[in-house]
Amino acid sequence: MRPVLVLPEDLVLHLEGHIALGGEPPLYLVSRPALRTRLARRKARAITGDPEDPEAYRRALARGRGPLVVAAPAGRTARVAAAVRAVLPDATVLVVGDDRLHVAGAITVPWSAFAERVLQPALERAQERTRVEKIRAHFDGAARILILMQDDPDPDAIASALALRILLGRNRTGAPICTFGTITRPENIAMCEILDIDVEPITTREIHGFDRVAMVDVQPSFLEERFVEVDLVIDHHPVEEPVRARIRDVRPSYGATSTILVEYLRAADVKITQRLATALLYGIKSDTLGLERGGTRADLDAFAFLYLLANHNALRRIERPALGEAALDALAAGLAKRKIVKGVFFAHLGPVATADLIPQFADFGLQAEGVEWSVVSGVVGVDVHVSVRSVGYVRSAGDVTRAAFGDVGSAGGHRTMAKAVLPADALLASGQEPTKGTGCQARIVERFLRALGANGGRS
Repeated sequence: MRPVLVLPEDLVLHLEGHIALGGEPPLYLVSRPALRTRLARRKARAITGDPEDPEAYRRALARGRGPLVVAAPAGRTARVAAAVRAVLPDATVLVVGDDRLHVAGAITVPWSAFAERVLQPALERAQERTRVEKIRAHFDGAARILILMQDDPDPDAIASALALRILLGRNRTGAPICTFGTITRPENIAMCEILDIDVEPITTREIHGFDRVAMVDVQPSFLEERFVEVDLVIDHHPVEEPVRARIRDVRPSYGATSTILVEYLRAADVKITQRLATALLYGIKSDTLGLERGGTRADLDAFAFLYLLANHNALRRIERPALGEAALDALAAGLAKRKIVKGVFFAHLGPVATADLIPQFADFGLQAEGVEWSVVSGVVGVDVHVSVRSVGYVRSAGDVTRAAFGDVGSAGGHRTMAKAVLPADALLASGQEPTKGTGCQARIVERFLRALGANGGRS
């Protein structure tokens, strides 16, 4: 079938040379001889005729089987399309014109579509480029730059920090990636090892040795350490206190800070290597649960862009880190003591060396048949850590966890995942009614089921 593109006359010269359907340059049908002459000067094939006259299309057909571009004066588009249909009933007709234009049997592309799909993205990219230029100018004269993340940074923070260092054109010496804590989760450790990302511990005293301080995926108020002033904050978390920074870009609507950095890199035409793409893709994937939690159109666009660039073999190795003997023993003990009550999977791992095993096992517990909630706990030092997971279409995990444990420790989270950290003594002493046991798991079961019932959980 012959493709026919109907364009306003004043658009034809602007698009000439950029239209080639099926690899073949089109034939232009225009009503004004002057327009035909200008097209001919550009070596374009063009004929003159009345675009409302079916005979003009019969003459055009004699010139070959290539695609046809029709220059239609404003207000005559519908009649032009009817003339095309009279001669080419099986043609694919695409009409570009006014937003109010509706042509029967044709695909119409209104000007608003150009604004939404072409102009708006270009405007947003220009704004991002301006932000990047401002950031680069601020950090340009600094000999040493500190890129700081939260304690026990997650993949989104690690990837964002790496992206910022590359955006600024710095190396490990000139812009170290640091945290006040340590990385504990096996996936995050594997990410740094496999992708060769160096994360260094730092103290507040050492901060004075840097000329500039940038924070990614965190805000000054989130940390126990206090700062007189920060040069840059890039984050996607909601603002708890006013962000004190010379430059700040906080976007709570975004699902990941990595998405912001992808927009920076693309606006500045920075080449995103496979290593960086893999890190950023994992950052978005982990913070949005594969775009299932809090993902926006921006996150989706960044994810799709990175997907083709990333090393998926490395990504699989990061997401499935090796488990040692101690971890396997703890998981075996948890399985042996598991309970499923009213659609809730409960397991207590007892003392564990690090808290990272607890959320891993909570993810696993959600796979049990008939389970809508997974609640896994373990003892780390003098605290009880509780990880909660839900299937997502029931109550918010963060709300239920806060209701269950917020009065004895810190608790909260998102719709499908949440966490609580409770002093063991306070938990054991918190029973409000007789229970079948006095251990941690009995208290956790009692409290969680009560909160779940009060929040409308499944009975």
